[in-house]
Amino acid sequence: MKDGTPFDPVAVARVAVMVRTGLVGLPRLIAWADAWVMKLDAPPRWLLELCTVPEVDRALGLLLDMPGLAQPLTVEERDVEDADHLASLLLRHRDGSISWGDFLLRAGESLDGRNGRRQCEEFYMQLNLLERMGFPEALVQAQREDIERGLADALERMESAHRRFEAEARGD
Repeated sequence: MKDGTPFDPVAVARVAVMVRTGLVGLPRLIAWADAWVMKLDAPPRWLLELCTVPEVDRALGLLLDMPGLAQPLTVEERDVEDADHLASLLLRHRDGSISWGDFLLRAGESLDGRNGRRQCEEFYMQLNLLERMGFPEALVQAQREDIERGLADALERMESAHRRFEAEARGD
């Protein structure tokens, strides 16, 4: 019983991305941790602590300190993490919690200094263009479609991870 559980470093890393991007808030994270604690005979200490964590930064720290959670070291691993982060931000845009301009700004900020294949300037330039043009819907749509195409695999991965997370937080 490892895949998709709190013992699965890949699943926990994706939960951390969802928390970092704001796709998952503290109340849902606590509900997820509570549901897992109730299912497990011997829940790990970090998961128990997550059930009562008072702030999102501390919760993120607990997730990122999970035993066995590998830090992305190669460019390819950072690119996957970056894509997951961008996909989570796109999911927030799709659910209406952030605007397209906010997505572009946050995407640029998240990539700034990451040294991966995706560069922050890509998103900052698109935001600058939108601002200069007055945010025409046709340009927003074209940008969104282009970015979604480039993140198709990550979007599928993060949508699946988010659905599973939500089901687990409900206790399903």
